[in-house]
Parts: sequence; C-alpha cells; structure tokens
Amino acid sequence: MNKRVFDILRELDSLVDFSRAKLQWDILIILATKGPSSTTEISQTINTSRKSIIDAIRKLVDKELVTKVKGDIYGLSEKGEKLLESFDSIMSINVTDKPDSSIESNSISLTNIAEYFYMLEILKMALLNKQITIDKASHELGISKQTLKYYIETFTENKLLKVVNQESVLGKSKKIYVLTDESRKLVSRLPELTRLKRNLPLKILLKLTGSYRYEIALTKVMLFNVISIPVLMYLKDQLGILEAIWLYVIILLPLLSIFAEIFNRI
Repeated sequence: MNKRVFDILRELDSLVDFSRAKLQWDILIILATKGPSSTTEISQTINTSRKSIIDAIRKLVDKELVTKVKGDIYGLSEKGEKLLESFDSIMSINVTDKPDSSIESNSISLTNIAEYFYMLEILKMALLNKQITIDKASHELGISKQTLKYYIETFTENKLLKVVNQESVLGKSKKIYVLTDESRKLVSRLPELTRLKRNLPLKILLKLTGSYRYEIALTKVMLFNVISIPVLMYLKDQLGILEAIWLYVIILLPLLSIFAEIFNRI
C-alpha cells in the first residue's frame, strides 16, 4: 500500500470509523448512488430500523458529511461528496458517477445519477399519460411521496414540468403535473422517449389498466388473467354474451402487452 492510499484511508477512518460505523458508510453510499432520500426510504433500502437511520444521520450531519435538503430528506454535503470521491480513488467501484450531460439543455442541471433516473421515469409517465399526480406516481415508482415531491419540485424549477390545479367532480382541487415545451424538446432528443411517444399499444394498455408504467400495467394484466380464467371456466355457459366479452378482454390485454414491448424495441 503506497503512502497516498494509506493517508486517504487514515483520513476516511478519522471521519467515519470503518470498524464501528458501517451503517454510516451504508447511508453515505446510498445517498451517493440514489441522491437525496428520506429516512424511511433509506431504512427500507438497507433493512434497518428508521430510528437507527435517524441516529446515524444525526452523527453524519454533526460531521458535516450529510445535510438536510428538505423536511425528512437528506443528501450529501460538499464535504460528503469529497469524502466519497476520496473513497472512489482507492476503490475499483465508482459510486458518484454522473450521467452523460450531453442530453441536457442549458437550463437543466442534474447533480447526480438519481436525478437522471427519476427525470427519465417521470418524463415517461407524463409523456404516456399526459399528466401525473404525486400519490400515484410515488406508488408506482416504489418511493415515498416526500422523496418524489422533492424530485418533481426540482424538475418543475428546471421547467421540465409545470403544475396545474385540477378540480374533481366533487369540486376538490388537486395538483397534477404535465410536460412543458422545454421537456418536449428534451423528449425529441432522447430515442427511448421518442419510441414511447409513438407506442400506441402501450398508451392503450396504460389507459385500460389505469397505470403510469408498463411494468405496473403488466403486473395488473397477469393478475387479472390469473383470477379471470378460473372464474370464467367455473361460470362457463352461464354468462351469455358477457362470457364472450370477458374472453375478448383476457386475450386483448396480453396482446397489447406484447405489441407494446415490440413497439418499444423498433
């Protein structure tokens, strides 16, 4: 081990004890790879109690390695990012890779790979469904509402999304998010999103299943068929015209799923 590596290890150990602070290292690496996250999301990721996560984060905040972003969401501080860069320099892995910024316009600034990931996922959902809500989108992405709200607000500030107040039939107002002209220009430069824009079977499938994402729609289709086929066999010759319609739907949904995948590859 050369002197430089030894000095780096000694510096790292002085900030976060390797032998006693594994949880703190886990949190730092999660924040480096996923970006700002809530304590609940971190605890679920590493299967540790939220109380332990909060205690560890408090110590990291005291060391100025982690900073509160908003509410219960924490991210790496500048000092924390430098610490992870030092860690990268002596390891073969790279936990702080940044996505290729060549796709970004001058007004869009992505600071970590997590923002790039969520930008693509949110743009996909908004593109295919014309509008999204935080409640439904967070459920389908499998993250907390608070975390998704942070990313959506970030993209709103970057003019990728705009918020619209929509009134329901009962007169209640809810916030929905739609694409802006800026994000539509970005979509036209991303081949993956351009293919989705032309994918009519996928749009129909999402509409019929009430989903934002293909993976969720596919799960619903499988569940529907698993339940429907035995029921249809049991009630055979008792439903009349409804049996034919039901059978048609059972065939239609998987076909839409197949064509949606095919269209996404061409």
